[in-house]
Amino acid sequence: MPEVKDKFSVVVPVLNAKNHLRPCLDSILAAMERYGNSELIVLDNGSDDGSYEILLNEYGSRARIQQVRGVPVGALRNRGAALAEDEFVVFIDSDCVTVPYYFEQALSVLKETGADATGSEYALREDSHWIEQTWYRVHTPTHDGPVKFIPSGNLVVRRQAFLSIGGFDEKMISCEDMELGARLNKAGFKVFQSHSLRTFHLGGDRSLRVFFLKSAWRTMGMFGMFKHNPLFKPVLTLVTHILLCMLAVANLFNPHLILIMRFALFVLLVNLAPVLAILYRVRQLRRLYSPAKSLLLYHVYFLAQAYGLWRAIISLGKSAETKHARSARLHGSARSQP
Repeated sequence: MPEVKDKFSVVVPVLNAKNHLRPCLDSILAAMERYGNSELIVLDNGSDDGSYEILLNEYGSRARIQQVRGVPVGALRNRGAALAEDEFVVFIDSDCVTVPYYFEQALSVLKETGADATGSEYALREDSHWIEQTWYRVHTPTHDGPVKFIPSGNLVVRRQAFLSIGGFDEKMISCEDMELGARLNKAGFKVFQSHSLRTFHLGGDRSLRVFFLKSAWRTMGMFGMFKHNPLFKPVLTLVTHILLCMLAVANLFNPHLILIMRFALFVLLVNLAPVLAILYRVRQLRRLYSPAKSLLLYHVYFLAQAYGLWRAIISLGKSAETKHARSARLHGSARSQP
């Protein structure tokens, strides 16, 4: 009798992904055809660029397709996982392409390491932008091993482990993969990064503007990590950088120092957090890559984080006002009842 392979369910969340949708799904289907025992589940989040029509017309016979409008991406992935009944759930984003041997490699890593979740950071394409190259080499370890989390665009997880911790936090607008990894580790599940599981991110940061906007968006979800660690390092680093920049500006008006000393202190204080962040990565990864580009990206990153923090505070304020208004209306309605 032929060997019965472990089955994979692939979940792909989609929102206005028309430009990358076909390469993404075609690469997944090619890997599924090579492996065999697998299924594709695609959930559209209310696309208005023609993505949903592409799914229905071109992939309806090869994938389970549903449309769920207006929910965070974590909730969308949870809906997909709920449809799956197989041992392993694979999460791949709609702007990523994978390799033909993806499932064989995933099964090998899971069985050899005893991991409950695996995957890796997105691999660099040959035509990757300098922003993608720099950020990848500054942050991504070259070796395989246990990690705190796996990016949700290239994640394989045992379905029972995923369900036992409640899946993704549906309240988070971003960083839901980081939060999921924290709960998997806390529950005693093994999260193992293997660079052999390769996906390539077609929708990468190919301009400083895109890098800024995506970094700001990710920052808005970081506050969900406070429940796991009140001293969450990225937020503390951001707050420290903001305080140092405020001190640097105030120091420019210090009458007790000569102008050149004020300028020197300004440069020192503004660059201190980015330089320390780079040195921390050098110590962690044992390599230094393009210091000038790294410094520029960290400045843009911290600026984007400050913007994301401001947007998150404004959003929380509006949410509180909405809840207060709703409560007032309900209270007034209750009082008006006979």
